[in-house]
Amino acid sequence: MVQRFKDHITSLLGTPKKHRFLLGVSGGVDSVVLAHLLDRLQMDFGIAHVNYALRGAESDADEQTVRDLADSLAVACHVTQAPIDPDATGIQARARDLRYRWFREVLESNNYDTILTAHHADDQLETFFMRLIRGSGLEGLGGIQDKNDILVRPLLPFRKAEILAYAKEQKFNWREDVSNSSTKYLRNAIRHNVLPSFKELSPDAAANTLTSMQHLRDAFEGIASQLQNIKAAWSKQGETFIIPLTSIGTLNPKSFWLHHLFAPYGFDVKEVEKLLKTHAGKKCTCDKYVLTRERDHLILAPIDLTVTTEQDYFLVPEKGIEAPIKLNISTDVGAHKSTTNCAVLDKSKLDFPLILRRWKTGDVFYPTGMTGKKKVAKFFKDEKMSVRDKKQQWLLCSGDDIVWVVGKRINRKFEALANTNTLQIKLV
Repeated sequence: MVQRFKDHITSLLGTPKKHRFLLGVSGGVDSVVLAHLLDRLQMDFGIAHVNYALRGAESDADEQTVRDLADSLAVACHVTQAPIDPDATGIQARARDLRYRWFREVLESNNYDTILTAHHADDQLETFFMRLIRGSGLEGLGGIQDKNDILVRPLLPFRKAEILAYAKEQKFNWREDVSNSSTKYLRNAIRHNVLPSFKELSPDAAANTLTSMQHLRDAFEGIASQLQNIKAAWSKQGETFIIPLTSIGTLNPKSFWLHHLFAPYGFDVKEVEKLLKTHAGKKCTCDKYVLTRERDHLILAPIDLTVTTEQDYFLVPEKGIEAPIKLNISTDVGAHKSTTNCAVLDKSKLDFPLILRRWKTGDVFYPTGMTGKKKVAKFFKDEKMSVRDKKQQWLLCSGDDIVWVVGKRINRKFEALANTNTLQIKLV
């Protein structure tokens, strides 16, 4: 077992001795065996244990066993007390979250670089059935990953029976958690009620299922790679994605790919399909994102970026304004010509306070660089602005006249000329 373990952890990490491991140890046989294997291979590691105080003196005995193990192996032992109410709901999930959060804290404060846990092949089988019952997709049915960022599970190829046999052969000392025999938790119910009957169906049932899970993981990796190829055509502006319809129009089967592209953001594939069949301006929303249909693309943006202020009318005094956008107003003009974010204007033609507002149907202005007037809506269209961008666009006005389509173009009627009393308004 030692050689198989050495070969596997080397395949995962290259040169394991270059790592400094933090091993999560419950006191059970799996994590105790993993600690001894690391010691046998002279790895650099420390031990971490969480005492949830769920079983009173039994929990304290688990903690003492872990402390004794660390002493016997002459490695650092990190222990924390994190009592959980035994009558609370979701105990296992709560304990898991506490455990991994604390492991990361210990890792960062003690210069470890990798967290190890003692999940094994039987845990994989239990996970498969748990996720099957819950209706998991391809990724979930692939089971536990052996390597995920700084978390590594080097015992996944090993069955529980061989881990236990090795522990008995080596006469290791470990603790049996009596709660593992309770079937009130789904994982335990699968372990005691489902897997024994499942394994009786065929001597290869467990091994073949583990092989199928590997096939599922491989399939998911292939899908993930193709998704990256599809998303290569998407452009990103801050936290917003611009998605050309051409990048998703020929996908087949469409519902499959749309699900994998948009479900991670919280969208139901049926809603996305309906959006693709409608006209520009329509959108669908989920908890955190908005997906908007434009003429030839979709816009995927976080909700907090798409929510406009409830107030769409602000007075702007001569000293400027800080919100909803920041406008600095100065008579000390640094620029001689207007730019996208700086309007150089004839102060004598402005009536303060100015007005900052959203555009409305019928708005017109006289854009610099053009003759005649133009509807703001037509200007937006020529600028190829999306429905979202139009809704977020601010106009700076003097009375009923539009002075500046902020960040875009000024009205030439207010443009500063030679020998005029000049004012500079800057979008910061």
